[in-house]
Amino acid sequence: MSKPLARKLFCLATLLMAGLCANAQSLAPPHAPIIEGQPVPVVPHPDPRSLLKSKLPALAANKQLVFDYWRNLILAGRAEAVDQYLAPTFVEHNPLLPSGAKAVKARVAAMAKKPAPVPATIADLVTLVAEGPYVVLASVSHYPEPDKSGNTYTSTRFDMFRIDGGRIAEHWDSALFRSGEAFTDFGANKAVPVTGTSGMAQHAMIANDDASLFDNKRLAFDLWRHIPDAGREEMAELYLDPTYIQHNPNAATGRAGFQEYFKRRPDAPIQITLKDPLVALVAEGDLVVQVLQTDRQHPDTKQSYSVAWFDMFRIGNHRVIEHWDTASKGELPAVMQQNIQPGH
Repeated sequence: MSKPLARKLFCLATLLMAGLCANAQSLAPPHAPIIEGQPVPVVPHPDPRSLLKSKLPALAANKQLVFDYWRNLILAGRAEAVDQYLAPTFVEHNPLLPSGAKAVKARVAAMAKKPAPVPATIADLVTLVAEGPYVVLASVSHYPEPDKSGNTYTSTRFDMFRIDGGRIAEHWDSALFRSGEAFTDFGANKAVPVTGTSGMAQHAMIANDDASLFDNKRLAFDLWRHIPDAGREEMAELYLDPTYIQHNPNAATGRAGFQEYFKRRPDAPIQITLKDPLVALVAEGDLVVQVLQTDRQHPDTKQSYSVAWFDMFRIGNHRVIEHWDTASKGELPAVMQQNIQPGH
């Protein structure tokens, strides 16, 4: 074996072992094998029910509520379960879905003419993250390869729930309109546009009585200010661990892959708040989920709508070790598409 090849294999093995060791006490699943220069596929957690645990009983109850809601309504189509899990004034932010428990119940009943058995678990669950009234459910999403080969690749779907009085009061997700999907007229039960917080009020969303969670949220917030917002990819060493694992299907894993991806962002002044309105910053264990309000256009009609954009970071030793988001292949912000250089 040549020395360069041996060195490369050693480096890859080191990355893999570092990731596995860091994942030992993580809320995230052990990652798939690393291939140098490629994004790492998204995989489900091997023990979904272990994610229901929390040192805070209120958070454990909230996680159990969301877990049971997903199994009964989303997976099994049990319309009668709506009254158990959703508040009567339930607010929906996905523009394809209705608000209000009664409207949700009617829609589920119409779609699921014969309810399926309730599964014991959620097979494609990546993780559950809970803080305060929020629970974020991340799951594996599968997309067809753009080359029409019939193969698929993975990304991450996110759903965020606000719990109030033991029921789900509000829901956001990462769904985008695809070509052929039409805006549905739900009348008075239409979804509510996504709105976030701008300016200095964002800093209050970093607060947490747990010092380690506060530090993790601050790290994610500052990373976003400096690199995605201000285009300062040269600052990656301040924020990213050398073993950085990337699940965005448009970027390569590793710190160098991260820097190459964000070279497409033009430099801008560094601000003390985030450019896009911040909907939520949810932290538990070694994970932080950042939810931003962004504006999109329907691919067919060009009609504007607001959407929640999710990024999830796994943090260890004051550095980001792993990242998930909701991107599909070719899905880049307009500012990055305009700055793609030949050969990228």
